[in-house]
Amino acid sequence: MKVFISHKDADSAQALLLKKEFEKYDVSAYLDVLDNDIKVGGKQLTDHIRKNLNACSDLIVVMSEKTKSSWWVPFEIGMSAQVDMPTATFLSHMVALPDYLTYWPRLRSLNDIALYVRTRNKVSEESRVYFEQYSVENRQRYETERFYAKLKEEMRR
Repeated sequence: MKVFISHKDADSAQALLLKKEFEKYDVSAYLDVLDNDIKVGGKQLTDHIRKNLNACSDLIVVMSEKTKSSWWVPFEIGMSAQVDMPTATFLSHMVALPDYLTYWPRLRSLNDIALYVRTRNKVSEESRVYFEQYSVENRQRYETERFYAKLKEEMRR
């Protein structure tokens, strides 16, 4: 598992905390503030984001009031949804989510990262065994939907 952490620049400190928390569970994470290759804009930046997002298996979106003014966060969410990439939001503060984000699991504290990783790994292993004879596309959609259901269930406990 490798997580792409999507965030507004103003939330970089929170994104760094998330990256460190994932690393506690041996999960690597891509974070653009640590990427020295970002010096461009326009198509080059779009291609750079696409390349790094495609190298990841999951997307975590840091949500705050500042995120509402972002152009890139919705772009990254749209790209991940197009390929059924597991996606969750991390609410850095109590923030009202736009309707299109209420479907995905909402992480509310750094403690939720352990639950995310544990549930994701469990569902991935279950679907690997079950879908050995099916196509990757079908497995991805099934696994992502199952992960959402299981994580939401675990978070209600």
